[in-house]
Order: sequence, then structure tokens, then C-alpha cells
Amino acid sequence: MKPLYLVACSAAKLDHAAPAAQLYTGQAFRLAMAAAARVNADVLILSAQHHVIEPDQTLAPYNRALYKMSKRERNGWTLWVAYQLLPHYGRTIVALAGKHYAQALAGFPNVSYPLRGQGIGHQLQTLKGLNHA
Repeated sequence: MKPLYLVACSAAKLDHAAPAAQLYTGQAFRLAMAAAARVNADVLILSAQHHVIEPDQTLAPYNRALYKMSKRERNGWTLWVAYQLLPHYGRTIVALAGKHYAQALAGFPNVSYPLRGQGIGHQLQTLKGLNHA
């Protein structure tokens, strides 16, 4: 079975509705999607607004970020995402996401966190490295 890459959405977005893989335009998002494509992984996107989404799911732009949510809102988001990911429990998962997004995977086995503990500059370096490995 192919690995599952979980890619965090980005604040930078197109100004019109588009498939999620195109809607998010941030550099880290683009690099993470390229890294997943490089290894032919399955991809799901973690969205602050829409939880777990397919790359081809059409979305309108929105302005919501996990770091701006209250702890209670983030906990609710985390529980909902963990529930949506239950069909993938036990699968090899690569979380290309920051700490708030990755919290939804606590308790899941076989998860790697290449970006854990890194600031955005180091995250971008790591993502670039994944594209040249």
C-alpha cells in the first residue's frame, strides 16, 4: 500500500474557488505536494476550515487558521480530523504539517513527522530536501 501524505493547507490562496490542490498557493504547501508526488503517495489535505479534504475537492477561498483558534476550537478540530482519518489507522503516514495540524495524529502508529519542531525556514529546507532526495 502506498504511503499517505497529509499536507497542511496554506494561508495563501487563490481568490476564487478551485480544487484544493490548486487553491492553496503557499510555498510550503507546494513543496509538500511535490514531495508526495515524487514518491507517488496518496495525499489528503488538512484544512483549518474543512478538516480532511481530497486534493480534487473544489473549495472557495477562506480565511481561517488553526493558530488563531481557541484551544477548545483546536481540540474540536483535532478530534474531527482524527475521526476522519480512522480508516487510515495503521497505514504509513507522513505528516507534512506543523504542530497544530499534526496533533490530530497523536495515537496513530506508523506516522513520521519530518517537520516536527522546525520553524518555517527549516520546514522549507526540509521540504526542498524531500524533493531532491
